[in-house]
Amino acid sequence: MRCLLLIDPAGRVVVGDLDSGARFAFDDLPTVGGAGGRTPARTAAWSRTGQWTTWALDDDDPDGTRELRLHVEDTESNLVLLRGVSAFYLCPSPCGRYLSHLSPGPLGLELTVSDVGTGELRIIERGQPLFWSWSPDATQLAVHAGERVLIAPADGGAPLLLSEDAGRFIAPWWTPDGTVIFVAGDELVSARPDGEITPLGVRAGAGRFCLDPDGRRLALLDTEDERTALVIIDLLTAERTTVTTEPTAAFFWSPDARRLAAVVPAGPSELQWIVHEGDGVRRLAPFRPSVTWLREVLPFFEQYAQSHAVWSADGRQLVAPAVDAAGSTQAVVHTVDGPPVTEHLSGARLAWWAD
Repeated sequence: MRCLLLIDPAGRVVVGDLDSGARFAFDDLPTVGGAGGRTPARTAAWSRTGQWTTWALDDDDPDGTRELRLHVEDTESNLVLLRGVSAFYLCPSPCGRYLSHLSPGPLGLELTVSDVGTGELRIIERGQPLFWSWSPDATQLAVHAGERVLIAPADGGAPLLLSEDAGRFIAPWWTPDGTVIFVAGDELVSARPDGEITPLGVRAGAGRFCLDPDGRRLALLDTEDERTALVIIDLLTAERTTVTTEPTAAFFWSPDARRLAAVVPAGPSELQWIVHEGDGVRRLAPFRPSVTWLREVLPFFEQYAQSHAVWSADGRQLVAPAVDAAGSTQAVVHTVDGPPVTEHLSGARLAWWAD
């Protein structure tokens, strides 16, 4: 099956099968210990290991329901993981044991980690802005909080401060070999878990960068001939490849690290994917993006790239939430391989892959 995790216009969390058109709404199942009534979901996430789905309910009414809910795949009911929290971003750990989430608190934004099995809750860090990356073994988080970058244990232990001179960037990236890449001052650096920092010899440019899943290549917005360009830098050889000099809103590596997909303008109110592989760039059909995707996801794409899948697991298809000619929301799926194919699944204010 090719399944998408959707939030529909009514705020329901839905899994949609692209092949059959079948839909499964988590709201149709009973919730253990949850509040009654219908509260829209603000955001949702699929566990990277496929064990569970989580979503955040956030009522506009000050006295309304605010909960984190969880559906474990081998059960027939939903659970309330946490009450009284207005979470607006969810990031499962690589192993599926933890759920990290971002919420407003009495002292500013709070990065919190919940143990999915026990419900135990730990506040990891407070600050603004606040972004993070899970270590591959899910025991630590690299955190960018204000002007600081630190490594914080997931069990709530004392953090290790890496820098108090964080440059302009969004999220740090944890590499497969256990180092953290972030911006200090105006250059990219890597830091070992013991705090030793090594400059990478790459200027930070606009501070927008993504690391490929192999930890070898960086996609980076940089300046070339007084123009902003999307480039790829091989961290081992220092080889530099220019992908495009078009304005670029976001970019995402495929799971196998072969391809880089970027979002660029395609006309009035339209965007399109361009996909770089080897020496070529392929352009996919334009689409009109949903307002929610434009406002909540694309400005923070480096963080979402670490928690939500725009690429299918086989690296052959891309998904984006869009609006059709009549103004209705839909998930638009583009196939990268072979002849150009575009598929549509209606009713998707937000959409990601669920496989």
